[in-house]
Amino acid sequence: MIGGHPPRYRALVGLCVFALGLGCAARAHEVGGVEVARGSTSKELGVDQVARRGAAAVAVVTTDVSRGLAFVVDPAGYLITSRHVIEDCDHIESVVFPGLSPARTFASVQVVYIDPNRDLALLHLDAGGPLPSLPLGTDGADPVETYLRAADRVLLLARSEDSEAAFVAHAGRVNDLQVFNPGLGGGAFVGLTNDVRQGQSGGPVLDRYGRAVGVVTWTWRHRIGGYAIPIDEATRMLRERPSLDSVDEQSARAQARALKFVDSVYTGDLDQARRMLSPTYARSIRTRTIDAIFAKATTDGQEAVAFFFAALEDLVAGLDEGREGLQTDGFREMVLRTGSREFRDSLGVGNTVASDQVVSFFFELGKAYMGARYYGHEEPEDAIGTAIERLRSLDAARTFAFAELSARLGDEPTDVAEVEIVPGVYSPQAVVTLRSRAGRGKMVMQMRMEWGDWYVAQVQDVGE
Repeated sequence: MIGGHPPRYRALVGLCVFALGLGCAARAHEVGGVEVARGSTSKELGVDQVARRGAAAVAVVTTDVSRGLAFVVDPAGYLITSRHVIEDCDHIESVVFPGLSPARTFASVQVVYIDPNRDLALLHLDAGGPLPSLPLGTDGADPVETYLRAADRVLLLARSEDSEAAFVAHAGRVNDLQVFNPGLGGGAFVGLTNDVRQGQSGGPVLDRYGRAVGVVTWTWRHRIGGYAIPIDEATRMLRERPSLDSVDEQSARAQARALKFVDSVYTGDLDQARRMLSPTYARSIRTRTIDAIFAKATTDGQEAVAFFFAALEDLVAGLDEGREGLQTDGFREMVLRTGSREFRDSLGVGNTVASDQVVSFFFELGKAYMGARYYGHEEPEDAIGTAIERLRSLDAARTFAFAELSARLGDEPTDVAEVEIVPGVYSPQAVVTLRSRAGRGKMVMQMRMEWGDWYVAQVQDVGE
């Protein structure tokens, strides 16, 4: 996502790479409706070969707000990318394959699915014929250590600024199979020595056999190297993607999702509940909240914000080396205090921003800041920039949305009484009637079909 060091290896790719997708020699099978292939390890390839052949299957994804990469895993036009490349956009402007000769551009692209748990997404385009595709390190659920080892040679591709080249190849090695950063998602990431620059997110990590063994996802500001999601997490995403082709499937899925959401709220599984909130709704709540707080944080509330960051510094200084979790009791207590009337007054928002939303803002800001300082060893100024970027993520947006919806649900157990599917011009909606077990009355949950699944968009109390 961010980088700035000169590449260690440059390769001109994109010359006559007609159908050089590495998946052609592998046997494909269906995983969640997508035909993927496990690559062969019978022959190692040179860096030039990996770069040339891999480039045919890699696309540049441009949205109205960002740019990243994606790569074809199914010749029928299915591509894997990073969720953060497309999650905050209103539309995808283009998907371009600069490594093909001639280059091909597609303007009509479907976001088939976003993974609510991982920084992954599935796209589809109608190419009018097979596209070159990449074989994978695994087409199942094999753990990363079965197809990748520390010190393995790997290659990343980045869009070249030189008009004579389609991509620049960044050579490097795996330096860690288990890197944790709770601030950027659960599970382990693969650490790489390769130079990672802005715009490489969503691209494949290619091993010495030409297989995609990971998906580039993030890096620290001003540091060499980057991090990737292991490719077995992508195959898990494909298997977990729900089938919603019929109205019956849509209705059953909406009911199951509604039950899961209310159960998650009442059992305290807040992370699960947050991931089930509508991306569109969450983004609207986030925009409203951070605009209101930023307006004060840079004027009347500067002193309160400075005090908050100073307290975070004290917490970081007291953390044990090698710690995997940063949400200490001290951190939680400090964040909860930001919802007090005294702090909100010092911030300058008073009653104009709800207490829960102020807490959500400083929770996301503080969590990202501590991660950047502790894991990324960033200087305070850079860590503040990283934390602000975090506020603009979908995960942070869902924190704001959950703060608003959870207050409406209350704390009483609820059953799903009825589900009605309402066809829409662009996508269907589900109206779910909830009934309190304690006899409080009925509520109506509005669910939207977004990016391949049902998401909670609104909850209203309708009484009896």
